[in-house]
Amino acid sequence: MNAAVVERQLQLALDNMPGALVYTDEDLCIVFCNDRFRDMYKVPAELLRCGVPYADFLRYLADHGYYGAGNVDQIVAQRIDSLRNPTARSFEDHAPDGRWYRVMRRRVSGGGAVTVMTDITEQKLVESSLAEREAQLLVALDNMPGALAYTDEDLKLVFCNDRFKEMYIVPPELLQPGRPYPDFLRYLAENGYYGPGNVDEQVTRRVESLRNPSGKSFEDHTPDGRWYRILRRRVAGGGAVTVMTDITEQKQAERDLIEATRRTEEANKVITEKNRVLEALNAEIRDKNVQLQEQAAQIAEWNARLETRVTEQVTQIGQMSKLTRFLSPKVSDLIMAGDADDPLKTRRRDITVVFVDLRGFTGFTETAEPEEVMAVLREYHAELGKAIMAHDGTIEHFAGDGVMILFNDPVPVPDHELQAIHMAIAMRESVGALVRAWKKRGHALGFGVGIAGGYATIGTIGFEGRLDYGAIGAVTNLAARLCGEAQHDQILISPRIFSKVEDRVEVQSVGELQLKGFQRAVLAHNVIRIRTT
Repeated sequence: MNAAVVERQLQLALDNMPGALVYTDEDLCIVFCNDRFRDMYKVPAELLRCGVPYADFLRYLADHGYYGAGNVDQIVAQRIDSLRNPTARSFEDHAPDGRWYRVMRRRVSGGGAVTVMTDITEQKLVESSLAEREAQLLVALDNMPGALAYTDEDLKLVFCNDRFKEMYIVPPELLQPGRPYPDFLRYLAENGYYGPGNVDEQVTRRVESLRNPSGKSFEDHTPDGRWYRILRRRVAGGGAVTVMTDITEQKQAERDLIEATRRTEEANKVITEKNRVLEALNAEIRDKNVQLQEQAAQIAEWNARLETRVTEQVTQIGQMSKLTRFLSPKVSDLIMAGDADDPLKTRRRDITVVFVDLRGFTGFTETAEPEEVMAVLREYHAELGKAIMAHDGTIEHFAGDGVMILFNDPVPVPDHELQAIHMAIAMRESVGALVRAWKKRGHALGFGVGIAGGYATIGTIGFEGRLDYGAIGAVTNLAARLCGEAQHDQILISPRIFSKVEDRVEVQSVGELQLKGFQRAVLAHNVIRIRTT
């Protein structure tokens, strides 16, 4: 294989990678950038040609407000220094259109640097949603009547609420998340909280209780005379939740009861004339007993509600952190309700794959203003999103004007081949209206669809910290190739799909197509309409 062929194959691979990439030489001039980079940064084409100083590209972005307000020379100088001395540590850019990018630069052996940009907007949205849910949970925990501390399996403090900080007056740094909980216990022991005795033994007993919670409550008597009932339980994800309830009033009621009983016994020894006093004391005992029972019942109810709420909230946060980064809200709700399989588990499934994109989009982006391109994409994606959600499709990924949609996973869809065609026809109608409107604005764009069916391997792809939900198999390649062959308003379906819907769909044969990656010609059909009878 000669060098030119290898170079073309390498460039094709780089142009189809999910992230943007630019390679600059040791003189900080552009050597190469892939198509994703050009899509991500809408700048004049001449700024991204080989040999152009990268500083010109950075200055264009700064002059056009990409990096926000500030001194343009300083902004460019900072970016140039990052390019000249790459640290291999990532940083984030917040684009004017609201997108978030993770940027990483590495020095290469031959001189110069490679910069990779990854779109992390969806991750940021998920993080924001999780932060909001966490804030709501913290508000609820801070307003509960008891104190609560959550420690992980390494005995480090994960969280304690405001009531806990009010109960235990210790240096604030001891209650910071990530601080070993034994440090807090040792401070209490060294300051006489547990009374006289060997400090190490006192701490050891408490640590053992934390490491192996029995689920049974015990009591603490503080130096200031307060009484706390403490209950520790192990949580499903590892670690333990400790709940402290102030039972000082209950203890006082118990002491009052004991005192009242003593006085009653003394009164029994008094002469008959003191019967009235004895009756009064008996009434007082009854009142104290009722009060004690009411307090005990209330405390038991608080503990039960607290345990249930903490368990539900911890479980829900764990589930949502996995689901919302991959699936639509509708599918996430089904899985949260237990009505679908775990989407993160790799499996083999018979699915229908739909690829859609715009005809003439690349030429359009080369001549149109970036704002006009973004306006077209927003209108286009809005119509696609309505159709996908209405027909129970799952978005596998977005790539500019191209979208891949799955049917029959992660939630089973009855008659998924026909359901996919219904969705494609709905898209053709709604996007067709957009195409006519775009044409009036001078944009020559069209819409094409490719649909294929078969078995694929489905699950999460990536590594810890960056996972995607995706499907792998020949069916995805076939759908993409059919989409590439489709003319404006055509919905090309594979032979397998045609065999499933032949009696219910009116089609037009387009003959056998020679598709890249497939040795045999593929007989394709264009969907005209759904049969009414």
